[in-house]
Amino acid sequence: MTITIITPPASEPVSLAEAKLYLRVDHAHEDDLIETLIGAAREAVEAAIGRALIARRVRESLDIWVREAAQGAVLGLGPVTNVVAVRLLADNGSQRVLDADRYRLDGNRDRPALVFASGVPATLRDAGGIEIEYDCGFADEAAALPVALRLATLQIVASLYELRQGEDGLPETARALMRPYAPARL
Repeated sequence: MTITIITPPASEPVSLAEAKLYLRVDHAHEDDLIETLIGAAREAVEAAIGRALIARRVRESLDIWVREAAQGAVLGLGPVTNVVAVRLLADNGSQRVLDADRYRLDGNRDRPALVFASGVPATLRDAGGIEIEYDCGFADEAAALPVALRLATLQIVASLYELRQGEDGLPETARALMRPYAPARL
C-alpha cells in the first residue's frame, strides 16, 4: 500500500501564532523552524491515530483487493468522506475506472473499507494494479478538530522544540490525548 497526497491539507491543525504562544516565543527568528515542527507534529499525530486531521485528497495504490476485508479493501487513512474514483491499472498504461454503483464505503472512521457487493473485479497486473482516490480528514479547518488532537499537536511541537534531538519520542500526555482516536492502543 502506498498513499500519495493529491491535494494537501489547506492548513495545519495549529497555526504558527498558536504554537508560538504555547511555546512562549515572542520573536520571529525561529518561525521557519516552528512551522517545520508543526508539520512534523501533525504527521506524528496522524501516524499515531491512523487518520488525517485536516481534509485532503489522497490516492492509495494496492496490489490486491482482500486486505482484512471480505470482498474489498481496507483503506489506509480515514475518516473517509468521499470516494472519488477506483481504477484498475494495466501493464501497458491503460486504466479502467470502475462504476461507483459497483462499490460502497463501509464505515468511515475506524478502518474504512471499500466493499463490492458482487465480488471484487479482477486486477489487470500483479503489483500496484489498484488505485483508490478518496477524500479524508476530520475537518476542513483546524477550529473544527477535536481539541484533544490540537493540544496533542502542540505538545509534540513543544517537545520537539525543547529537546531538538527528539530522543524522548512522543510525550506521554500527547499519547493520552490521542488514545481515544487511535484504532490500536498507543
